[in-house]
Amino acid sequence: MKLYLNEYPRAFILVSDQYALIVRHPYPLYKYHHHHHHHHLHHHHEQVTSDSSKSKSSKVIVEFVRKDSLNLSKYVDLTAAKGRAQNLSGFLGLLNVKDKLYLVFVSSAVTVATPRIDEDVQKITGVEVFCLNSDEFDWQFSKQIHTPVSSGTEDDYFESQSTDDKSSSTAGSVPSVRKLLSSGSFFFSHQFDVTSTIQERGFRDMQSPKFSLMGDSPYQRQFMWNSFLVSELIEFRGRLTPYEQTCFDSCGFLITITRGYAKTVNSTLGNGEEVLLTLISKQACAKNGPLFGDWGSDDNGHVSNFAESELVLFGSKFCLTYIMVRGNVPILWSLETHISKRTLAAKKNKKVVFPRSFEASQVAFTKHLDLLSNQYGDIHILNALSQDTKTYKGKLNITFKEHIKYFLEHRGNDEQTAANYKLGYTDMPVATSSMKKADYTAVNPHEFSQPIAKLVLNFGALFYDIDSRTYVGKQLGVFRVNSFDSLSKASFLCKIISQEVIQLAMRDLGIDAGHDLLSKHARLWAETDEYLRNITVNFVSYTDKLHSSSAASKGIVPSQLKKRYMHTVSDHKPGEMAILKLLGALQDQVSVSLHNPLHDYVTKELERREKEFTSQRDISVFASTFNVNASCEDQDKFKSWLFPPGSSGDYDLVFIGLQEIVELTASQMVDTDTLRRQMWEMHLRVCLETNNTTQSRYILLWSGQLGGIALFLFVKQSELKEIHDVEGSFKKTGFGGVSANKGAVAVRFNYSNTGLCLVASHFAAGHGNTMERHQNFKTIGKGIKFSKNRRIKDHDAVIWLGDFNYRINLPLEQVHALVEKKDFPRLFEYDQLNQQMASGESFPYFDEMELRFKPTYKFDNGTSTYDTSEKQRIPAWTDRILCLSRKKIIKQHLYDCSDEIKFSDHRPVYAVLSVSISVVNETVKKNLTHELYENYRKNYGDINDMIVTNTNLSFLISEADDNVLPPPSSDTTKWWLSNGRSAKITIPELSGPNADQLVFNPKYPHNPFQETEEPEFILRSQLAQ
Repeated sequence: MKLYLNEYPRAFILVSDQYALIVRHPYPLYKYHHHHHHHHLHHHHEQVTSDSSKSKSSKVIVEFVRKDSLNLSKYVDLTAAKGRAQNLSGFLGLLNVKDKLYLVFVSSAVTVATPRIDEDVQKITGVEVFCLNSDEFDWQFSKQIHTPVSSGTEDDYFESQSTDDKSSSTAGSVPSVRKLLSSGSFFFSHQFDVTSTIQERGFRDMQSPKFSLMGDSPYQRQFMWNSFLVSELIEFRGRLTPYEQTCFDSCGFLITITRGYAKTVNSTLGNGEEVLLTLISKQACAKNGPLFGDWGSDDNGHVSNFAESELVLFGSKFCLTYIMVRGNVPILWSLETHISKRTLAAKKNKKVVFPRSFEASQVAFTKHLDLLSNQYGDIHILNALSQDTKTYKGKLNITFKEHIKYFLEHRGNDEQTAANYKLGYTDMPVATSSMKKADYTAVNPHEFSQPIAKLVLNFGALFYDIDSRTYVGKQLGVFRVNSFDSLSKASFLCKIISQEVIQLAMRDLGIDAGHDLLSKHARLWAETDEYLRNITVNFVSYTDKLHSSSAASKGIVPSQLKKRYMHTVSDHKPGEMAILKLLGALQDQVSVSLHNPLHDYVTKELERREKEFTSQRDISVFASTFNVNASCEDQDKFKSWLFPPGSSGDYDLVFIGLQEIVELTASQMVDTDTLRRQMWEMHLRVCLETNNTTQSRYILLWSGQLGGIALFLFVKQSELKEIHDVEGSFKKTGFGGVSANKGAVAVRFNYSNTGLCLVASHFAAGHGNTMERHQNFKTIGKGIKFSKNRRIKDHDAVIWLGDFNYRINLPLEQVHALVEKKDFPRLFEYDQLNQQMASGESFPYFDEMELRFKPTYKFDNGTSTYDTSEKQRIPAWTDRILCLSRKKIIKQHLYDCSDEIKFSDHRPVYAVLSVSISVVNETVKKNLTHELYENYRKNYGDINDMIVTNTNLSFLISEADDNVLPPPSSDTTKWWLSNGRSAKITIPELSGPNADQLVFNPKYPHNPFQETEEPEFILRSQLAQ
């Protein structure tokens, strides 16, 4: 990436191989520029009020254009200046400090990790900044601004920087931010969004990975340390077309950075296979208040010292990943120090205080768990806090357990806050002496590894088979480790967890992990611990840990007073000030407002003329659910199931969800047996290709398995070109580890311009477990998540099928009699799912075609006879297919079951549907877009003319200014009343000279429509008359 400058009118142009990003300010200041006569055009902006100045200084005009549309010979190449890198590595965004806007770039970086082949994580070692709205610092362009650091720690950087921000020798008031970003604790990647994990990114682009923004959920955003710099750029990107977004991402015009530790080492398994072992730890930055130190949660559930660690083991045949999180106790607390001569330097002077009520703290606690569950699913807390109730840490532990107990006892009382995830808890106190004795070695201490190994099986791990391109397992929950400061003890327990994951996974594969892998794994965790401690302690807020134990009383007392009075007294260290600036946390910092006039004009016109390039067409979808009872027989009868009477025999999409395809062992870390799923895939494909009426080929677009639940999505080969953005997601419900037979598998994709989501699920069994099935629905609806934070309901069309296990609330004999009569409407009245949907509880707004077939459960295997076993289960419609769509674009034509398939105790249920798809004619749209661009150029000139000659850009943001909200209401004015009209009602009679003598007439009728001659007000003297 190169950077060019047009000196007057001031404009910066970021240029990649094919595209350019033009960044301009509508009101730049020319302090030293030789065009003095032009300076007066902008001089008046310095006289405006402070609020107006901030508003105008934060506005930026941005255009994303093709490089070949620019004449770059007219501009100054800033990257070619003496002493600079010939190319910039990435654009970090726009930083607004003291009414100055700065473009921030990565100028140098080194590769530190390679989690997968062709995926590199780079540590930032050099940063450069350029002032956008002033030429005050242009004299520096010919000099070297920053020299990358070759050694040292963040301590070295900030030891002597307390007065840097007062200096104007570098680009304004951001030298400390540059030094912070260049200190070696920040990293990024050109191939992927570093705020994400491999489980979120998936394996679609392994051969040629391309950057795609993932950090758009509240959870991921907390790891994006340049969020303040790029938030508006992300919005700008979101307004581009999907194709433009791909081009934009490929240019490096938007990169995300995070802070922490990342490293990859080469290792060897016990069988000699070479693997890459990677450990990435990311610190969070979303908490309001101190990010580091002895503090608890804020009101939003974000805690101090929070970090996420991802372990990646990548080989030629597989990829294994595992995620753990850590953080301070997630309730509202802080550490108070009592000052006296006797206890000044003693540990007994510390006391944990809880500044808010238990109820207020419980809200923050619940929000923290909700954040974790939305991202990871189920949660298990490993608590390493002291159990000694006499110490301040022990007292914190007691309160922490009270919050956990309250949560577990009251989690279902409030419908709005009822948790749809499992919360586990284990006390695991770690003595410092035990930790030092065990150290970071290839052997886990038995007293910790044994209980952790049992817990690890509950969540499984992400395991991807590279040869077959299938997920063998996914991580379905997370360990949340907390110690008092979430540093050394938390790192120690995380190392034990990840080593147990590696050993259990390798055991299931029949491979010896080997000493080389385990010893290097231990070394990575030791380095992580040391590194995180260093970059955390250097930025601890208001804590005595910044001072040595031998510090003089004179040095200790001020810090203790600061701690005691929290935010009342605050004298930030330089490093803290740099973080506050980077995060936009200073009081006078406002976010940048980006305006993209050319693109916005074209987008609005395209929306207005959408009918010119968009049409609708119906596609045929076959959907089916079948609980196969761990069997696969009657393949010769599959035609009667997949091509039933009444169907066209020609489907564009085939969506099949199976339940109980395998019997799993609960002690498995990963299910390595994929043969059953592959066998089903083969039989289904053969039947589809052999029996369809147009002799079409069907391609397996996506398949996924969670325990016994499998989803298969076949697409007619001729339709593949219409499908893009395919993603899968998994959600387990209940306990049972990866072997759990209950949960859901989902896939989403765009079919031309229409978003579809397909869900296959298996709910809790049992006649009386209606509420548990309702909770399954809520858990899956909340837990199935795709990129851009999309959920099931965020699609144009949804087909949700499965063994929902809803029963019929009638006695056995009465059900048999109604089935015999085929009185299905009467039976349906007592169907639990029907009752749930009618009351708006489960599957609100979903549609289901009328049930005209007999209940599909439970049969004696191989027969048409309902259950004759000792339990004699009541027949029920457990297997269902439901639809949800915007504008009712789904139409269901067939809904039935296949009675010829009898090997299971269920019957396969199928539906034939049509979905109205919005199809975009890209050629027509492209021509129309070109026409609109040409019209814009005729009105405002060529892009080069606009950069070089146009000095007045205010017209480009005037339309956006028109949409600014009015001032908030006050006691005398309301925002909805125009022209300064008073918000108070004035009664003429009570405003006259005799107002104090008037009262309301008691004879005046209460009915305002009744005609009367009585006056509304009378004199007080008339009351007695």
